Amino acid sequence: MILTVDIGNSRIKWASWESEKIVARGVSPYASDEGLEAFDKLFSALKITSSEKPLRVYAVCVAGDEMSQALSDWVMRQWQLKVDYLKTQKQFKSIINAYENPEQHGVDRWAAVVAGHLDNPGFSVCVISAGTAITVDMVNKNGQHLGGYILPSFNTMHAALLADTVNVKSTYSMQFHSHSVPDNTNDAVNYGLHKLLQAGLRDLCQFAKTKMDEPMRIILTGGFANIILDYPDMPAMLHKPDLVMQGLYNIMQHN
Repeated sequence: MILTVDIGNSRIKWASWESEKIVARGVSPYASDEGLEAFDKLFSALKITSSEKPLRVYAVCVAGDEMSQALSDWVMRQWQLKVDYLKTQKQFKSIINAYENPEQHGVDRWAAVVAGHLDNPGFSVCVISAGTAITVDMVNKNGQHLGGYILPSFNTMHAALLADTVNVKSTYSMQFHSHSVPDNTNDAVNYGLHKLLQAGLRDLCQFAKTKMDEPMRIILTGGFANIILDYPDMPAMLHKPDLVMQGLYNIMQHN
């Protein structure tokens, strides 16, 4: 069994693999000061005896050195294994990273780019990862990564708006009625932010079509993906919750 772990800025995900397939998975939100406790909570559903411990543990971490060290310490304590961390490369197989300095391209984005391209041969892909930040990466059908965009998430925009406006009061809400004109401040804030994300993502998807050869597929992943899928008048999207895990597994197994 091989274990893959994706440490984001607000959630940690894991997946266990056997015979090249995911056989179990889990996810948990966490606070940045939890450290080892976050992994105790996360892996509580992963019942592994000493004879069934993972052969390897692969990880992506965008949450800083303290969280990656906490995972390394936890895995060493529990299974006496080292964690192999993915690093963004300039090239993997036929996929070429557009960044002059690949280390500036988030390792979770790179894993999603690799999986998106490998899973869609003959297609250009626009990969949208909707998490604590929303990222958009474009890869043509030959594997050339064109670069991408980083947008603030709904949570980030909501918090920033309230922090910078004394008289605006709003409770975070995922409900969105696109054809209703808000008649109160709470809905005005929430519907406005949803409208902003809807328009921005729709525009970027259209822009991707002008930059890449057809046919093109739009691939969506991340914790905010289900909200985006409910937005009206959006282009067709393939929802792939395990995209980062798949890229992580493919790259590390090959290496």
